[in-house]
Amino acid sequence: MSLLINIPDRNTDKLVAKLAERIGSENIEVWPDVAKPDDVELALVWQHEPGSLVPFKNLKAVSSFGAGVDSIFADSQLPNVPVTRIVDADLSENMAQYVLTIVNQYRLRLPTYQTQQSLALWKPRSNRKGRDVGILGLGKLGMHVGEVLIKNGYRVKGWSRTEKSHPTIDCMSGTVGFDSLIQNVDYLVCLLPLTTDTKGIIDDEVFSKMKTDAVLINVARGGHVNEDSVIAALYNKEIAAAYLDVFDIEPLPESHPYWRTPNLHITPHVSAVTNVSTAVEQVIENYNNVLDGTELINVVDKTLGY
Repeated sequence: MSLLINIPDRNTDKLVAKLAERIGSENIEVWPDVAKPDDVELALVWQHEPGSLVPFKNLKAVSSFGAGVDSIFADSQLPNVPVTRIVDADLSENMAQYVLTIVNQYRLRLPTYQTQQSLALWKPRSNRKGRDVGILGLGKLGMHVGEVLIKNGYRVKGWSRTEKSHPTIDCMSGTVGFDSLIQNVDYLVCLLPLTTDTKGIIDDEVFSKMKTDAVLINVARGGHVNEDSVIAALYNKEIAAAYLDVFDIEPLPESHPYWRTPNLHITPHVSAVTNVSTAVEQVIENYNNVLDGTELINVVDKTLGY
């Protein structure tokens, strides 16, 4: 049995070396140079080319190299096998720290002072008062981000497709809950899975209902935000700022209008990076599960898309 690594446009040497220590290099194939396709029973993928898994007739499972699986399900030729993902506590904590840092630095007006420094301008201002944060998506990531924000003095509302409960997060669901949340928060954080239902969910209608001094933070997937809508919202001052870490096309092209949109802040998909050691442990566990014919861990619900 072989494990296929199908992660194009990335250096996978460290990952392959760590996996080889556990199962032997002879049991690892790296796409596209696959010597024995019929031996491949588990594929580890990230942003793989659609159709590139078709040649592997004995494939038993596909594992995402991260928490997201939207690019896997975007493959119309995906083999009909279970799909798993990586569940990483470090990823959750890194995500929480990223969001907390953005909220803190905006509330403390640090971007304003950076601009003032370039102008040699000394002009102290009071901190922004808003402390209400709304989180779209209450999975493990969303819950953890909310908990960290609460520990740091913020009030958190959360929205999910189905009803959920939490001792300190004000949980909402449904259309009424969605509208109530987006209208009453100072910071709107998107942590939804990308599905057909959530694609483009942050659009003109959402921006028209948000506070004019609110801030959008998208750390989920670029497809959640309608690009034309967020650009228009910033130019028209429907919202105060947007912090985007994820994009439909990555790297973001130099010609993209985001680079020139006022009050739109870009980071290169760094809010939460998969820990290689954590990923290796979970991939090896599922490799052995496939080998033994036992139950896989971290299986994704294909109907829900997460």
